[in-house]
Amino acid sequence: MQRDATLFSSSPRQLTPQLKIQRVIPQRQLKMIGPWCFLDHFGPVAPADYRQFDVPPHPHIGLQTITWLFSGQLSHKDSLGYEQSLRRGELNLMTAGNGISHAEIADNHPRDPLHGLQLWLALPPKHEQTKPRFDHYQQLPQLSIGNCLATLITGRYTGNKSVYESPAVSFHPGIGMILQSPLSTAISLNLETEFEYAIYVCQGRIDTQNQTVREHTLINLGSNRSHLELEMGADTTAILLGGEAFEQPVRMWWNFVSSQTERLEQAQQEWNAGHSRFGEVKGYQGERLMAPEIPT
Repeated sequence: MQRDATLFSSSPRQLTPQLKIQRVIPQRQLKMIGPWCFLDHFGPVAPADYRQFDVPPHPHIGLQTITWLFSGQLSHKDSLGYEQSLRRGELNLMTAGNGISHAEIADNHPRDPLHGLQLWLALPPKHEQTKPRFDHYQQLPQLSIGNCLATLITGRYTGNKSVYESPAVSFHPGIGMILQSPLSTAISLNLETEFEYAIYVCQGRIDTQNQTVREHTLINLGSNRSHLELEMGADTTAILLGGEAFEQPVRMWWNFVSSQTERLEQAQQEWNAGHSRFGEVKGYQGERLMAPEIPT
């Protein structure tokens, strides 16, 4: 149902010695937005400070991971054998399903500051044990909304008398769309009434629903909206997230997502035991991360 829009501030976390992030969701009062269950905002980090950036091999189940860069270079390696560099405007989409492991490291000789988003899409219960896969997309649909350039990462959007659809593999109705405006502009977004929505401001500010949303802040919009009017300040970058709500929020522990606690426990035990379901990130020089114990 439609409700008053609510602001949520992100929380700073030190992810690695080289990387400080802003954790946006989950929060105690905001677990999910449609299928979206996780959002980290990282950077900008100067090239010299992330040349040694290294997240060792770690596992996932029951979700899709999205890495989106505004600038910089990263390299993805996973247990399916994929090695994929990532640049600004490209999409790395990893579907964990029943189990996968991967590592993320700085690409060779990064030239630009590292700045981007890491997002998770929860897989619905009937798909959470699907076969793992990795997909890379070099180009995604773009459209102009006023002076705003919108890039459709996932899902579909109807605007300018056209329907735009992301090629990204999807398992649940939803949308992720980057909004960037170099100039101040007033825009109207078309929404799906059955979707929950939120907007997170990465840089700059927006004004909507009689509230000002500044950098590192998310406005939760609820559902039952067919459109949204907003004003974007100059040099503003934000992301629109939305989708159909799950019947029940997913359970999350460390890097695992599932509708069932038993699956989280099994994944934790099998990863630490070196079970074959998670494979091996071949060619990685170093030790893998171990899963922490699940509190009883």
